[in-house]
Amino acid sequence: MKALRFELFTPTGIFKTPFSLKGIETYPLPPYSTIIGLLYTAIGRKWQGEEFQISIQGRHQALFRDYVRFRKYNRKDKLLETVPIEVPILYQLELIVHLYGEYELLREFAEGLRKPKTYLYLSGGEYAVKIRRVDFVELEERKVEELKLEWSAFLPKDRYRELSLFPSGILYLLPAFLKKESSLREHNWIEAYYLQSGTVIEEGKVLLEVEGGLPVWL
Repeated sequence: MKALRFELFTPTGIFKTPFSLKGIETYPLPPYSTIIGLLYTAIGRKWQGEEFQISIQGRHQALFRDYVRFRKYNRKDKLLETVPIEVPILYQLELIVHLYGEYELLREFAEGLRKPKTYLYLSGGEYAVKIRRVDFVELEERKVEELKLEWSAFLPKDRYRELSLFPSGILYLLPAFLKKESSLREHNWIEAYYLQSGTVIEEGKVLLEVEGGLPVWL
């Protein structure tokens, strides 16, 4: 099977979870909705209901924490207070993304990534995202044993259950495509496990690039 592969780099990344309460929490990698938004920005048009599969994996050099001033209204004392809020930031973030779906749509994405219609960014807009590679690759499913992951990745829940691995992953609820039946910007949500680099797939069937053997998590 043929998939579109592209690589991204951004100096910093913050992907705020919608469940952050007293502070700001970030996903360890951009969620599916962030990549979908990047793709449609690159081709210069809105999403028209198309769907495709996405594999996201990446790594960062460090996670550092900054503080911002946050103004909060204290209802009890009827005062506007200024409080510090901790902001976690992924530093030097590299990503490898694979897409699988209708070929003409993937080709449109490839052209858009090579020559984007406008400035592309992943979080905040402070830094443009650098696109390092865009090409099509062949994938095939193989049975593996003792496969050590070099890149951290999101792994859909149904795929995760098919594998024997150590250590176990962290379950996230990730926004993906918008709901077609909703007039509001409501997302469909996907349960996916976050596997850190160094995780070992002890046994199971995995999609791999034919050249290079990189695992792909569609």
